[in-house]
Order: sequence, then structure tokens, then C-alpha cells
Amino acid sequence: MLDGKKRLTIPSKWRSAALEDLFIVKSPDRGCLVAMPLAVLQEKGETAASQAPTVEAHQIFKDLFFASAVSCPVDSQGRVLLSDELCRFAGIEKEKEVVLAGSGDKFDIWTPEAWQQRLKAAAAIYNTILKGIGL
Repeated sequence: MLDGKKRLTIPSKWRSAALEDLFIVKSPDRGCLVAMPLAVLQEKGETAASQAPTVEAHQIFKDLFFASAVSCPVDSQGRVLLSDELCRFAGIEKEKEVVLAGSGDKFDIWTPEAWQQRLKAAAAIYNTILKGIGL
């Protein structure tokens, strides 16, 4: 839940002793926010080189990617303050529920409605891959 001051509490099991800041980027195609520590942000910026057709395109991506990442300090109670801009983008409202969906070294922040839409849209692909790995 986002509290009245637009603070989001990160689950304690997701926090490491070294976590001081999270960096949050918008995911335009999915309509959610993606939160990650600095090391992961840097890794994603460098990994983009394999997706960029030219060195120049990679540099343009990195310029925009790092400029758009919002630094969100984690307070002593494991909370991050989400800016008005981030909340507007993802449709998140204060004092409303949010869904945190972990994905290894980062996690997504969704409204419950958007998360349910994501689950419905992804169900067939997910089930096919589950079957393919014998689960």
C-alpha cells in the first residue's frame, strides 16, 4: 500500500543491508514502474549495447535511460517516496493498494488492476513455457 505521503514499504526480505537507494524507471510498454539498485541500473544500461544497432544508438539509449531513472532513497523503515510523476505514469494513488512483483534483481510496481490485466495477457505464454520446462 502507498501511504498518505506516497511512501511505499519494500518487503523486508527484499531489502539487503547494502540497499540505500532504489532507482525507478518507467516501463512504457507495460505501464508499470521498475525498481532496482544502482548496480542493476548500470548493468541494464550496459547490456543495452547488445540491443542497439550502433554504438551511437547505445549512447543515446544510455543518455535517456540514466536521465530518466529516478533515485529514491530507502529510509530506515524500508520505505521509498514515489514522486507525483511516477505515480501519475503508473496510475498509482496514495492510500491505495499496489502490487510488487519481484523478478530477481529488480521488481515491478503495478496497480492491482494493471497487474491483473498483465496476468491475463501473459497467461498463455507463461503456461506454454511452464509446460516446456516440465512443470
